[in-house]
Amino acid sequence: CNSDVVFMTAANNKAYKAYGATFTGWGGANTIKEVKRHHDLGIRCSGAMWCLTAGAGLLHKDPKLREACSRDIEGNPVEVPWLFDQTYKGTKSYFGCTNHPVYWELCRQRVRQAMSGKADGLHIDDYMGVASSAWFHGGGLCDHCIAMFREYLKQQATKEQLIAAGVEDPDTFDYRNLIRKYAKTREEYMKVQNKIPLMDLFLEFHMKKVMEHVCELGELAEEVAGHPVLLSVNGNPYHKPHSYLTKYVTHFVCEVGQSAWAGTSKISEAVGSYKAAERLGKPIAATAAGQDWAYVKEHQCEELVRFWIALAYAHGQRFMVPHPKKQFNEKLGTHWYAAPTKAYAPLYRFIRANAEWFDNFTFIEGEVEAPDNVLCTIRQKGKMGPVVLHLLNLNYNVDKKQMQLIENLDIGIRKSIWGEVLPDTFDIGKIKQARILSYDRKEQFVPIIVEKEKLTVKLPSLGLWSMVVLE
Repeated sequence: CNSDVVFMTAANNKAYKAYGATFTGWGGANTIKEVKRHHDLGIRCSGAMWCLTAGAGLLHKDPKLREACSRDIEGNPVEVPWLFDQTYKGTKSYFGCTNHPVYWELCRQRVRQAMSGKADGLHIDDYMGVASSAWFHGGGLCDHCIAMFREYLKQQATKEQLIAAGVEDPDTFDYRNLIRKYAKTREEYMKVQNKIPLMDLFLEFHMKKVMEHVCELGELAEEVAGHPVLLSVNGNPYHKPHSYLTKYVTHFVCEVGQSAWAGTSKISEAVGSYKAAERLGKPIAATAAGQDWAYVKEHQCEELVRFWIALAYAHGQRFMVPHPKKQFNEKLGTHWYAAPTKAYAPLYRFIRANAEWFDNFTFIEGEVEAPDNVLCTIRQKGKMGPVVLHLLNLNYNVDKKQMQLIENLDIGIRKSIWGEVLPDTFDIGKIKQARILSYDRKEQFVPIIVEKEKLTVKLPSLGLWSMVVLE
């Protein structure tokens, strides 16, 4: 539902009650006991597994897993850069190669463990596996990857593409030999990667293998659980690599960059992500990026986080509850931001209390006249139902860490919209007032002025976020 309150990972019953939780998106219910606890509370839950790495400890102890790491052009294992502090006796955390049978079996074992409690869904964290290292970190070049890519080229590449790349014998072609004509080290490779022939097919190949892996893991999850499961990955469909998976998952659970340092002035990635999710019909349960949470922890800017929450729900998506104990913060390694419940729970309770104005509403196009410091979205229930305007205050003062009140606000809506979305619902000439819902103030009714070309809603003030209900 659009009004779902999603916890990133499991929390205690007190926290669930405080926020009105309805779902856990990023695992936390891997056992029968945990699944029962969540179901008794009326919360759907998920198990989670990890495709990124075997982990420094396992890699140190198991030589077979060390062989199953992603490799660069020099044959060296590729380190996961954001796990810089995750080492074991000198062994680092290296990307696992999800094309290597040893690492692939480890992923399957993790699914069996994650779904042993028969949870409602499976979340696959860092689902790209070796493809992530191939796209962004100079990896994906081990013997298994090269052999599979050779077969992929034979099926997908045109004769012209192979000739242009100088491929004389597709049956024996080793892509690494071609790469070495352009770069002999990973550092050199990263600088010229996009200039290397066949690179678009190489990256596409890795994502096609990811699609196969995700589908296989989802099938295994249903086999273990004994029932259909929701299937999510940590990927934002706004970014090209993750768009490959759209039709294979039920939803996305992911980080969405909020540009915390810029207040509310640079939210294009967030808005673009939420619009992409709605356009594709695949909901997002979002959290901020690691650097955003690092900024929040350093500056204690709680009002900004409340804005992120409102921004997601105003676009029909969900912003996961800032975890009361351990919100991940990648800039500081494994340090955590413990989010104060009293700072955020009232906003989520407001959403749950007004679920009827969120659930089953979809975005509609419409011309809205609003000040530059106000962001407005228009959402409608079904094709003939009521309309809700979400008004978000962009007037955030970074130094004071506060949203500045906007007073005497007029919102104009061109009448042309009504002819398209509400032809038979009501006569706009009879609308005299609108209901205003805000999380931090009582419900109020404000006058509406109906003119020849537009309808104007007059608000005495706008705090963080208000909803204008027209019915």
